Amino acid sequence: MKKFYFLVMLFSILNASSNPVGVKFPTIKGISLSEKSVTFPDDLNNRVTVLSVAFKQQAQYCINSWADEFLKKYGLNQSVLYYEIPMLGAQWKMARNWIDGGMRGGVPKPLHDFTVTYYGPLKKYYKSLGINDKSDCYIYVLDKEGIVQGYFQGYSNPETIKDFFKLIDSLND
Repeated sequence: MKKFYFLVMLFSILNASSNPVGVKFPTIKGISLSEKSVTFPDDLNNRVTVLSVAFKQQAQYCINSWADEFLKKYGLNQSVLYYEIPMLGAQWKMARNWIDGGMRGGVPKPLHDFTVTYYGPLKKYYKSLGINDKSDCYIYVLDKEGIVQGYFQGYSNPETIKDFFKLIDSLND
């Protein structure tokens, strides 16, 4: 019985996600809906950046709860960058044109440069980004050097939006 509990504990530790705060955002390469190649965090031009990451299509409503508030306050391509990164497994790469075409139809054209789809292995990102529920959305706030200064999981609410804006503004002074 002790051996069983030891194995359960070991498995839990090995599969635990880490806290990404204070760590450089991991390299993610993708192509925007406007068909531009983007590499995070390298292409962020030393600007404070918000990255919204999702692994499931239904998480878009969650992302919208943050994006709608963010875009009202900061707009696009201002002093703070904003990107959405749909994360899709490598098995979807062959359907990329069809998937991205569908997204282009649903995402407003001004957001096409800022929606960058990743197709590839996902497992390494679950741990490095602190992902513990793939059906949720994750919002990362990066400083000008690409270091994660804060992250939020799940739908926004008035309190988390207040904390979100406070963090962004503190980094942008």
